[in-house]
Amino acid sequence: MKTVKLVLYAAFAVVLATTLAAAAAPTFKAALAGTQEVPAVTTTAEGEAAFELGEYGKELTFVLTVKDIENVTAAHIHAGKTGENGGVVVGLFAGPKKDGKFSGVLAKGAITDKDLVGALAGKTIDDLVKLIKDGGAYVNVHTEKNKPGEIRGQLK
Repeated sequence: MKTVKLVLYAAFAVVLATTLAAAAAPTFKAALAGTQEVPAVTTTAEGEAAFELGEYGKELTFVLTVKDIENVTAAHIHAGKTGENGGVVVGLFAGPKKDGKFSGVLAKGAITDKDLVGALAGKTIDDLVKLIKDGGAYVNVHTEKNKPGEIRGQLK
């Protein structure tokens, strides 16, 4: 009887620890707007990017949603603090171009070490997460009209 109780307690502890670890997965978000671009862009487009660190910290899953944006050509995570422009460190959307006005999920997927470029090339997801936590990363959506970026948001 003691053995059965011990096994049940151990199983419960494993389930509880797994559930708590999954519930505590770090998440990051960015609200995207033209006013966040440097310099600011006048646009009615907006969006949101949501990221979640995977269970073992080896991937960062994401969903990038936009509203009322026209002729999207690309979307990236860039290195840079609020008010600063910086280089691309991860591609999120590379086409084909979204012709005309678009609203909805522009891109979703999982980022791994091999997807890191620019200043993070050869580095790990941990390095990207540190950049985000330090306030040094933003999401930028590029269009035909605003090639440097039409909507942007700092990852937090």
